[in-house]
Amino acid sequence: MFVGIVGIEVISAFGQNAALVGTWTNGSVGSIQYKDRVTGSTSPGRGSHFSYKFFANGSYEFVGYMESTMYSCRSTLFNQITGKYRVDGSTIDLDPARDFWKSTNSCAASGNKQTAKTPVRKTVEFRQTMDDYGATLLCLNDGTGETCYRREK
Repeated sequence: MFVGIVGIEVISAFGQNAALVGTWTNGSVGSIQYKDRVTGSTSPGRGSHFSYKFFANGSYEFVGYMESTMYSCRSTLFNQITGKYRVDGSTIDLDPARDFWKSTNSCAASGNKQTAKTPVRKTVEFRQTMDDYGATLLCLNDGTGETCYRREK
């Protein structure tokens, strides 16, 4: 009697792991609120949102946004990276074509700036797992630590 086990990996037409295709997010909001004395509006003291979008054609987009409010001054940092990616086993090779940054400070507009940095290629290890609520997570490790992103529906 012969028993065999066959594993199948789903690959898109462009050679990418089809399980990665989609939008993956990670973010947080601080629990401390600041109230504007003039307008009465409130805003969180800090917050962040990070996302990767992997497309079936082999392109990707990373967006990172961080915001911090202290003493009615709001600082923001925005980063958008676009380029191509390639899956090789348990690694993703990211080959960016554009790396755009924008920072603002509501109390010091002279420090507001936009810049395009030189894109830097990198390879990250990845694994997929489930969180405590059954949602699929994509965990990326760039060698300095692991960050997990939840699949958007």
